[in-house]
Amino acid sequence: MKPHILRLPLAAALLLAAAALSCASRPPETAGRESPAVYSHDSLPLDAAIEQIAAYFTGRLEPHTSLALVNFEADTRTLSDYIFEELWIYFEDNSSLVLVDRRNLELINKEIIYQMSGEVSDASAASIGRQFGPKTLVYGKVARTGGEYRLTVYATDVEHATSSMRAVNIRPGNRLAALLERPAAESDAVNMANALYAGAGNPFRFTVQTDRANGGYHDGDYMSIRIYSEQDAYFKVSHIDVNGNIQVIYPASSRDNNFIGAGRTRQIPDNTRFRMTKPYGQEIILVAAYDVPFTMGRQNAAAPLSGYAVTRGLVVENEETQTTAHPVATARVTYTIEP
Repeated sequence: MKPHILRLPLAAALLLAAAALSCASRPPETAGRESPAVYSHDSLPLDAAIEQIAAYFTGRLEPHTSLALVNFEADTRTLSDYIFEELWIYFEDNSSLVLVDRRNLELINKEIIYQMSGEVSDASAASIGRQFGPKTLVYGKVARTGGEYRLTVYATDVEHATSSMRAVNIRPGNRLAALLERPAAESDAVNMANALYAGAGNPFRFTVQTDRANGGYHDGDYMSIRIYSEQDAYFKVSHIDVNGNIQVIYPASSRDNNFIGAGRTRQIPDNTRFRMTKPYGQEIILVAAYDVPFTMGRQNAAAPLSGYAVTRGLVVENEETQTTAHPVATARVTYTIEP
């Protein structure tokens, strides 16, 4: 019996030792809980970041400066509009600044979009100053940087083509998260566009594809699209960006040849390519084929995506009649822009 009695304490000792080793290797009691996010030491909540930037510029702009505030580049239109409105309030409350009438702001934004870059350069700022009269143009963007966002705002003197810049890191919060959510109506409009432009009811073969089979692009890459039609047709190319805006990108003017011959492939844009840049995410190209000729002018500025924007027909005018034309065939392709 002695050997058996001696084994029991030894077995117990081994179990205790194993338990001790298990406890020693186990992380502290905080294990299982997520570590708090680490942000830049100078990062601020969204509202505080906007207030700091407004204070910076109102303290530096000359009294009675005529100011035009331009829409911001952001992941969603909701976030862009929020920053615009908050800065407008801060600038408006500063009695020494003169804000350009909101009715002219839409014209300014259309002018920037028409220049195809969607961004403000020194040359475009000077052009806008001559046309609409603001002395200073204020614009900017919000971009994701790791686990944070960075708000960068520029103020460009349109006469001297000189700019000042202020950037603030934004730490994620409930307000920022809510503004980054895409509205349900916007998602519904995208679904409608995908359904209507799936090409399921096409009477002839009509397709569109990007010059990269996987549809993947990085910041700074260039892209073109190829359209094929089995029959003679006149076509329109629309673009839905990551912010939920839709815009006709071809034909952009009466000079663009939007006819495609039967069995032919057209590369768009003509003699150049689209440059991929921020904001990042998935975008959509919609192509519609018509059996009547038409032209489109400069009025095709980007607008919020809606069911009406997707379904409305073209107004085709000639010397005697004005009729509404609807597509006889459609196609779509998606692509993604990454950093």
